Amino acid sequence: MRRACEGHGDRNLITACLGGVRDDEETEQEWGHPAIEYMRGPARPGWLLLASDGAYEPHEDAGHDLDGYLSGDPREAAERLVNDAVRRAHTARDPYADNATALITRLGRPE
Repeated sequence: MRRACEGHGDRNLITACLGGVRDDEETEQEWGHPAIEYMRGPARPGWLLLASDGAYEPHEDAGHDLDGYLSGDPREAAERLVNDAVRRAHTARDPYADNATALITRLGRPE
């Protein structure tokens, strides 16, 4: 999931929320992306990933797809995603990682 933020301000701004008054079209016109975003490409059906900016931005910045975390035990997958994000975010220039939170679950009946 890569999104260009040029011209649309800080990607950490909340541009949509539950109960918001803008629909997807209005949000996209104002901010350059829909209110609800989803993984494009080879996303795994039957999985749900919710991630804070501290969990997805380091992966997004590195061009790393998150769909690789959608396998195995969901709890372990979420822990891997968060731990990898914190490692990626920790640099000499910025030694403090943002708060990283992720929830991964399987939807429907287990295989």
